[in-house]
Amino acid sequence: MHSMSLLIVDDHPVYRDALHQFLTRKFFASGNQVFSANSIKEGLKIVHSKKSKWIILLDLLIPDSESQFFGITEFKKLEEVVAIAAISGLEKEALEKECLEAGCSIFIPKSSETSYIYQSLCELMGLCPKEPEVTRLTDRQKQILSHISNGDSNKMIAYSLNISEQTVKVHLGEIFKKIKVFNRTQAVIKAKENGLV
Repeated sequence: MHSMSLLIVDDHPVYRDALHQFLTRKFFASGNQVFSANSIKEGLKIVHSKKSKWIILLDLLIPDSESQFFGITEFKKLEEVVAIAAISGLEKEALEKECLEAGCSIFIPKSSETSYIYQSLCELMGLCPKEPEVTRLTDRQKQILSHISNGDSNKMIAYSLNISEQTVKVHLGEIFKKIKVFNRTQAVIKAKENGLV
């Protein structure tokens, strides 16, 4: 049984390297290796050079791509490639359907948080993300969760963190969405269950 490896194909060095470091760290425990390439040509070379099954995280706007879906077509030809996740800074609504029709398993907007990218790739690899939803909160969101567990009002939280009340409301909305609750009380209960407060 061959191992499963991940290949990030993206020509933007800062984005590619940051994602590479993050995913290498996340997949370390499960033993899945992460590679990166700055072009389709380099990516194909890496896939050919190693005995592995591959998940490809492919940026659609690569300079050596003959068309927007050229990379998808090229990687789909390889039997070692198990699945392709398209990633793009372009609008999801405009591209997702075409990407899936071209052979991708999923479409990931580049604006996604790294935790969402990780979770999506885990699902493609047949791994379950090891982190509970609550740990995917940002540091600021964890601070706000801590404040609401103390019974602080939005006004008090805003004053304490030197942000506007509107910003507190936006963060609360995101927290509720991420940890799948509907109000402050449920959020505090879930945070306590997960040892966050």
